[in-house]
Amino acid sequence: MKVASLVCILLAVVFAAAENLPDKFFGTFDINRSVNFTEYWEAKGYGYTTRWRFITRAGVTKVITKTGDDTFNFDSLSTKKDLKYKDIKLGEEFIGEGWDGSNHTITFSFKDGVLYEKHVPTDMDAEQKEDEYRFHFEEDEYRFHFEEDELVQTLEYNGVIAKKYFKRI
Repeated sequence: MKVASLVCILLAVVFAAAENLPDKFFGTFDINRSVNFTEYWEAKGYGYTTRWRFITRAGVTKVITKTGDDTFNFDSLSTKKDLKYKDIKLGEEFIGEGWDGSNHTITFSFKDGVLYEKHVPTDMDAEQKEDEYRFHFEEDEYRFHFEEDELVQTLEYNGVIAKKYFKRI
């Protein structure tokens, strides 16, 4: 009986530890360079003017801050718009604003050294909105991992893979 209790406690500790974001993800990261970023947005159907004015020219800073034992803030700050998600728990859905200005169901998860940020738009009429960011009612998943000292964001759509490299500041 004591062995079974000990095993249950150990499993609970292992699962709890698996639900925390590693410390190396916390910090402030400025965009350093990108690869295939314009091609990615083109594949998603964004026109030249939108890509040039609002997407490719916008500087981005990621600020990831630990707020509790198992919570964190994830801020995407740009010259055009800021997105701030507060007190996130890995694996728990919440409603937050997307780059298009509409509400999304957002889930952050972590597996095998990769932080996943999944967005599912909740506003079925969002694609009718006139906004600087043309909107497609599709889910998106952004992946974050480290290559040497850089935080790398990977975006993929219809076989086009884009990467954004962020330097810790």
